[in-house]
Amino acid sequence: MTPPRFLECLAYLFWTRETLAEVLECDPALINAWATGREEIPAGLAAWLETLAKAHEAAGIPTTYRKARFSAER
Repeated sequence: MTPPRFLECLAYLFWTRETLAEVLECDPALINAWATGREEIPAGLAAWLETLAKAHEAAGIPTTYRKARFSAER
């Protein structure tokens, strides 16, 4: 996985680099090293991110809730 694809996958998931560091419970500097190409992205992590990003892209975002408002009265 290339650094641009790595960042693209994070974007599909609406994750920041900091979010991924929290999810993986790792040093944010490691995420930045992967994102900038200073460190190679491990194959297993790349496959996991690809799977998540493709599933998220295919599922899309529900549109039925756009501009929906909460009403406490029932």
